[in-house]
Amino acid sequence: MLALGRSLSKLSLTAPTAYATSVGVRHYATTENRPLRNKALTKENIPVLDKVDSILDFPTEKVKTLDQPKLFSSHRPAELALNAVTDIIDTPLNSSEQAALMKKALVIKRVVTMNGKGKQPSMYALVVVGNGNGLAGYGEGKDEEVSRAVRKATNRAIKNLRYFDRYDNRTVSMDIKHKFHASTIELRSRPPGFGIRTNHYIHEICRCIGIQDISAKVRGSTTPMNVIKATFEALTNQKLPTDIAKMRGKILADVQHIYYGGQ
Repeated sequence: MLALGRSLSKLSLTAPTAYATSVGVRHYATTENRPLRNKALTKENIPVLDKVDSILDFPTEKVKTLDQPKLFSSHRPAELALNAVTDIIDTPLNSSEQAALMKKALVIKRVVTMNGKGKQPSMYALVVVGNGNGLAGYGEGKDEEVSRAVRKATNRAIKNLRYFDRYDNRTVSMDIKHKFHASTIELRSRPPGFGIRTNHYIHEICRCIGIQDISAKVRGSTTPMNVIKATFEALTNQKLPTDIAKMRGKILADVQHIYYGGQ
């Protein structure tokens, strides 16, 4: 009995000490007697994770803007990243004149390109710009995002600006009939106060150019791209009265301005 009591007293005294030493020293977490997984790691450059403080080692300044830093690289291929949209446009207009232009995104749609990888979707945009005083142009753009497609189309439209002649700064000089692919449009000159009574795409183009009195009729295909391009071609290729007078060897006289004072 005496020997049994001594053995129990020894166990009760030594067991807590052994448990404390085993908890205090975690042999499975040490790297002294174990090779490192990466050959580039040594005992000098190995990170000490137990010295990192979860509060003091992270910045506490508040971000002034809502733009968050990009933590991951872009998923776009290199060719798309190099073909970035810039604000540098080859045009004689300065920045203030470009900002004052009327910009109308008339066509925005989703298109699909078929290649070896399958169907590649993208967005297509057609934008018409003008100053309302005879200067206008259109441009097309295609990109993965709508905003970038519209931006590309706007830049190309500003680059393609051209001047259109107007009679009395309000209408066309004579009736025009033009065919573009399967679309045929008829533009008719109208008296003052008539307004713009045309197809809604032609209406926006006339507003950008500065035409106030005109009527139009679209026959055949009414595809928006065909109608817009046909309108620009018709106004670009229109014959002016001065050119017709030179071809016929006649002297041009504006009866309305000479006899009626432009009324």
